[in-house]
Amino acid sequence: MEDQERRDLRARERRRTQRLAICAGLGGGGLALLVIGLLVMEEWPADPEMGRLIGGVTMAAGIAAVIASAFFARRFLPNGDTDKLQIGSAYRDRVQRQRAHSMAFMPITGAYLTFMSVKAGWGLASGTPGGLDYLMVVMGPMIAGAMLLMVAGLDNPGDKRMKRLLEDELTLSFRHRALATALGVAVVGMVGVFALGLWRPAAAVAALPALLYLTGTAAVLRYYLLDREAERG
Repeated sequence: MEDQERRDLRARERRRTQRLAICAGLGGGGLALLVIGLLVMEEWPADPEMGRLIGGVTMAAGIAAVIASAFFARRFLPNGDTDKLQIGSAYRDRVQRQRAHSMAFMPITGAYLTFMSVKAGWGLASGTPGGLDYLMVVMGPMIAGAMLLMVAGLDNPGDKRMKRLLEDELTLSFRHRALATALGVAVVGMVGVFALGLWRPAAAVAALPALLYLTGTAAVLRYYLLDREAERG
């Protein structure tokens, strides 16, 4: 490959990664707006109607930002230029490492939404639902599902280039071991939830989003630790 052509490829690849980073920042900002909107709606006792209005608008903006981030990010995933610039396994290793890091941060970003999901589940199961409980109760399962899909490599099955970068013998073994850990956590947790349900059924319903969150968290952290161990050699 001639020097000028390689420079052009690098320039296009740099623009692609910068735009992908902007999309990631937009998604992170959307999640922040979603959490801020929830806090405003819950913690504005002086004027509940104004709190619901401002919080609702903020949440809607956050959801729109997350959807826009996911939509535009698909346009800036690795492409043919990325494949041409790969040198040995260095690029593949970097992509796999970045994915492991992004998975490790998901439990942090999802903790508050899971807490709100548990709270909503308690309100619905005990017969005293709040205005947002029907919306918030699904957030915990959605966060857990996203974590498990990422570990299993099913979050973007149509992207063949990314699949080629992320799937090799080592990462497949990481997935199997991480999902096995998640299964163990789920089995032990279900026993605990069953026992809790015998004592107080509403508490068992409320605990399910937390159990799903712990299951997803166990999977992503196990995957991250295996990746770190392999990186250290």
